[in-house]
Amino acid sequence: MHSYRPFTPQLLTVLFLLVVCKGAVGAVEQRVFISIPALGVINQGGKLVGATHYLVVQIDRLSDLSGPQVQFNEGSRALGPFKGSALSPDWKDAARMAVDAAARAIGEDPRSWLVTVKNVSNAYLTDGPSASAVLAVGIVAALRGDTFPPNVAMTGKVEPDGRISAVGGIPEKLQGAARSGLSVVLIPKGQLRTKDWDVRPLAESLQLTVWEVGTLREAYEKITGRDF
Repeated sequence: MHSYRPFTPQLLTVLFLLVVCKGAVGAVEQRVFISIPALGVINQGGKLVGATHYLVVQIDRLSDLSGPQVQFNEGSRALGPFKGSALSPDWKDAARMAVDAAARAIGEDPRSWLVTVKNVSNAYLTDGPSASAVLAVGIVAALRGDTFPPNVAMTGKVEPDGRISAVGGIPEKLQGAARSGLSVVLIPKGQLRTKDWDVRPLAESLQLTVWEVGTLREAYEKITGRDF
C-alpha cells in the first residue's frame, strides 16, 4: 500500500509553474494560483483505497470575453511522484461545472476566465465528479485572495446552482485523508450516515473532524473561515 504524504502549497506552486499548459493566451489582466487537497478512491491490487489528490489550478483573467476556457494538463510523467493523472470525460465535465458554479456564486462573468487544472495523483486515470465541489471552492478562494488550509480536504459534486450533492466512497476517502495527515474533511450533507455506512465511529477512530455541507457557500465559509 502506498503511503500518501501531503505536498506543501509552495511545492505545488513550483510544480505547476513547471508543467502548466502553455496554451495561447491573450492579454492577461490577472493571474492567480492555488493548490487544493481533494479526496478520491483508487483501485490498488483489486482493493479500493482512499487517496488524497492535489488540484493545482491557474486562473487567468483575460482582457477579452472569449471564455470561459478550461484546459487540463494531463499525464506528464517527467516528475516522478508529481505526475498529473489522465482525466476522464466526466471528470472534465464536472470541472467545467465547477467553474460555472464558482462564477455564479460570486457574480462574475466567466467569459473572461481561462482556468488550467492539473490533478497531481498516484492514479494513472482519475474519473468521477467528486472533486468538483472543492475545485469550485478553490477557484473562489483564489480569486478573492483567501487561503485554503493545508489540513482540510473535501469531497462532493457541485451543481450549477451551488448545491453539493452526494458521492461514493466516503469511508475510504476518510481513511485516505487520515493517511495524508489531514485533520478536517468536508462531505455532502446527509452522508455521515447512509444505508451503506455510518462513518462517525470511523472518523473518531481516525481523529478526523468531519463536517457535512450542503452548498458551496457553506463549504467556503467552513474552509476559509471567511464570510461568503
